[in-house]
Amino acid sequence: MNIYSMQMREDSKMKTLAISGLILFTLFNLSGLTEETEISNPMVQHPEWYIRITDWSFYATRGVGIIHHVTIENTSAIAYKNVEVKVHYYSTSASNYSTEIGNETGVLKVVLPPHSQNTYLEGGAVFGAGSSLFNADNIEVLGALPATGAYDKGTYPKLTL
Repeated sequence: MNIYSMQMREDSKMKTLAISGLILFTLFNLSGLTEETEISNPMVQHPEWYIRITDWSFYATRGVGIIHHVTIENTSAIAYKNVEVKVHYYSTSASNYSTEIGNETGVLKVVLPPHSQNTYLEGGAVFGAGSSLFNADNIEVLGALPATGAYDKGTYPKLTL
């Protein structure tokens, strides 16, 4: 083996070591950039504390549940969209009357302006399965997304679920 080939191997090892070190340095520095920042605003973390459904109607036809005329109050200072709700179903049979028999979770595709109370879904929207043999007696707000661009544009959809 001559001195030239030994020098080439050393140079190759040094280049590999330098590139590996650069890659590791870059990965460690980028990992700090991908960490999520904690949002401490309770209006963003817990929209369910600020959104109340004060009135709503539900009926079922041919196994399809329809939710309509949902009056929603937003007491927060920010706008919300895509309100996630859970509807609880109760039995109407004589032996199990008022026993919860199931629930359905869905998203109401509406935009709620800050400090507002409006009625949405006047035309109705499909809300999973349904039956005339049970009552939909309780609706629970699970969460929502802060609306940024949609509220600024003044668009308030009143249909679709």
